[in-house]
Amino acid sequence: MQILAPVVLIITMGWALVRTGFLSTPAVGELNRLTYWVGLPALLIQRIGTAAPDFGRVGDMLSVLLLATGVSVLVAAFVARLWRLPGRSFVTFVHGAYRGNLTFVGLPVVIYAFAGSPEASTYEAVALVAFVPLVVIYNIVAVTVMQLPGRQAPMVALSRVARGVGTNPILLGTLLGVLLALSPLALPLAADRTLAAVGQMALPLALIGIGAGLYATRIRGRVRWAVGAAALKTTVGPLAGLFFGVTFGLSTDELRLALVFLACPTASAAYVLVQQMDGDTALVASTIVLSHLFALPVMLLVLALTA
Repeated sequence: MQILAPVVLIITMGWALVRTGFLSTPAVGELNRLTYWVGLPALLIQRIGTAAPDFGRVGDMLSVLLLATGVSVLVAAFVARLWRLPGRSFVTFVHGAYRGNLTFVGLPVVIYAFAGSPEASTYEAVALVAFVPLVVIYNIVAVTVMQLPGRQAPMVALSRVARGVGTNPILLGTLLGVLLALSPLALPLAADRTLAAVGQMALPLALIGIGAGLYATRIRGRVRWAVGAAALKTTVGPLAGLFFGVTFGLSTDELRLALVFLACPTASAAYVLVQQMDGDTALVASTIVLSHLFALPVMLLVLALTA
């Protein structure tokens, strides 16, 4: 509870700041932009660049994450077919049931989970390096899934994803951090302290942005479908991850990292893609809100079982 308490409290603070009018919607947008383009990249460069990631561990954990994500997609597609969801709702349901908010929820929880641990920097680096290809795969699968009804030319959709990935500051920051970690050169002290100081703002601002976004998002549309997608998002992935994690022989700490990522609520970015590709925006909006509520007890259970 001590790990998730700061996350929940800061998200609640973001909700309250917008609810009371202390922060306006435009101000929240600017804070999110600052976090995404400056704070998080600085955090990733400094945390990974000054650590020594064990790439053997990264490979095993990434395999677990990808396999569990695949299971989530298949189960969501089966449930959506069973419920006879129409095309645009079908693909939106699947999208919302697997795509987790790794950047704004997963990273803070992972970092808080290992705060004060002697091996904190090592496990943080492993998680951050594994999260990069996972985010890329999330985007590719998202476009593939949303493309199933065939409303948009595949090459147009894929080129949009390629541009997004190539200019993604989170991915670029992580890759730069990996290059620094592999390099025999160390970060100059001034650069290290500057990046650390700038990176410190990333986690609280990211969580405030989540809270503000939840206030602005309303539950609407077919609530039963949204409840189903949110429930699948926060249960199927962690259960599959537990199975594959034990099968691959992950350590307790590695399993904790993988399950935290898999238990993350549906990403807010899912709404943008669904909107751009003419999906069911009411369904994805409701899924995002409900999955944040469902994710809390699941993450508490994950942290308790892997303590």
